[in-house]
Amino acid sequence: MKEEDIEASVTGLAHTDNMSISWKVVDYHPDDSHLALVNESNESFLRAVSAISEFTKDLSDVAPGLSHEIARLDLKLNLILDLVSQLVYKQLDIPNICRVTVTSDEVIWAADTVPPPNEMIFVQLYIQHGIPKPLCFYGEVVTPVDDFATGKARVNFVGLSGPVQQWLDKLIFRHHRREVAYKKTANSDAKLDS
Repeated sequence: MKEEDIEASVTGLAHTDNMSISWKVVDYHPDDSHLALVNESNESFLRAVSAISEFTKDLSDVAPGLSHEIARLDLKLNLILDLVSQLVYKQLDIPNICRVTVTSDEVIWAADTVPPPNEMIFVQLYIQHGIPKPLCFYGEVVTPVDDFATGKARVNFVGLSGPVQQWLDKLIFRHHRREVAYKKTANSDAKLDS
């Protein structure tokens, strides 16, 4: 399935990128205690991703020295995170990358092997580049049979808590905002080159 076909089938804000994803069929519907553990881990993970990804407020007018120092520390921290994550990635068995679209309600991807329709699955999605920890969730496979035959998967989230849903929505919005800003910059650069 082509990337355009996947993106065209999505309504609302979505984050589409190359991500590592793995899944396994489970023969049970997760109970509240399973969901609580998964939600607690996901909320902590998404909060950390938000803290790392947040843009630093520009203090150059108010306190130029402080602004410079924060920018310098931010660069050092990012370098350390990049180096550590490279080491960890080499030690882990991270799944192959494929094109994945994440929305507020579902995850869609295309691959050689995808879960069959109407199954309950447990998914690990490496949603944030440079962080070797996945977003883990239970999902119900809602892929139409025709799409399944072409290697497309569509999975609805099961049991996400309100806070996890909010943090996930913030992450999707932040990626969308960055993509829009990148496209604006690319378009203005292309106009200048013309």
